[in-house]
Amino acid sequence: MLNLALDGDQQDVVEMTRDLGAAVLSPAAAATERGGAVDPAAWQALCGSGLTVLLSEDLGGDGIPSTVTQMTALEQLAHGDPQATIAAAWSGSAALFVSEHGSAMQRAALRDAAVTGPSHRGAVALYESAGSHEIATTVETDGARVRVRGRKVAVPFAERADTMIVLGRDPSNHELRAVVVPPGQEGMTVRPRAGSLGLDATEQAVVDFDLELPVEHLLAHEGLGLTVARHRLILAAVQTGMAQRALEYAGDYASQRIAFGKPIASFQGISFLIAEAFARTEQARLEILDAASLVDDGAPEDQVTAAVDAAVSYASENAAETTRNAVQVLGGHGFMTEYPVENWYRIAAFLSTVDFDPLASAFQPAF
Repeated sequence: MLNLALDGDQQDVVEMTRDLGAAVLSPAAAATERGGAVDPAAWQALCGSGLTVLLSEDLGGDGIPSTVTQMTALEQLAHGDPQATIAAAWSGSAALFVSEHGSAMQRAALRDAAVTGPSHRGAVALYESAGSHEIATTVETDGARVRVRGRKVAVPFAERADTMIVLGRDPSNHELRAVVVPPGQEGMTVRPRAGSLGLDATEQAVVDFDLELPVEHLLAHEGLGLTVARHRLILAAVQTGMAQRALEYAGDYASQRIAFGKPIASFQGISFLIAEAFARTEQARLEILDAASLVDDGAPEDQVTAAVDAAVSYASENAAETTRNAVQVLGGHGFMTEYPVENWYRIAAFLSTVDFDPLASAFQPAF
């Protein structure tokens, strides 16, 4: 029987990250949204936590936590501010790819890069507008050279990434490959996104690749699918932490808002909606833990992929629905920027389009 209960150390991580989210991230969330950049103090706290930038001890880090521990932590941090959390986690994910799959030379370069510093940014170029499976980008080796050709979307910090990991497939056997692309590399065209529905602090861009590099820029491909799966779960964990915060906020509002002489939370139309959101969010949480456990256990890649697909899809569907309902519980206030639910609603909608089946988008409009 699968045991998804957290151990004592993981419970301590939950408390620590929930406190960090409440004390540092949440107070800075509005400034992060207005400025389109993560508050510097929040960024430093996130990168110094050992839960976003993952480095092994030999590279000067705190060691790489289990996938279960990291996803549990990211959910709690996202409860404080989902935008800052996913910006730091996506940036830090590049270090994980090098830590797990890099050569001695690549790992040494990462150790010297001060990746937990305030100015360092990383990027993982995975998505291509059709979910994470339909990877058309090719990574082809030819003797001492490797050629990368393709287009990536939703690439965070693409214009200034110090470490960029590009995922593609070997056209000879369709196997997954990853390449470390240096900043400013010739043959890489970055087209920044000029404003969006949400997540401006992640500085996303569309990037076109048609370049050649020495073959030494390739990462080892053994186990690469598990690292990609872990990277994908970041989105699910952030969506779930944000959904939890939104339903708590809506519940508190409904308990205080008086209509017809009593709190609106006492009406079934509101109370049932919030109760169902709690149940759905708990299910999303359990699906993430299940998928994360499979990653940690090194389960067969097809089994891991199926579990991650389910977790990401359900977490995004739940976050989109829960934040939309939170907006509606607040009525007209839900669409005002003085209240954070409209921001969560926009972020959930945006994230629901990043890693998704284009035939089954989770997003529905609030009206």
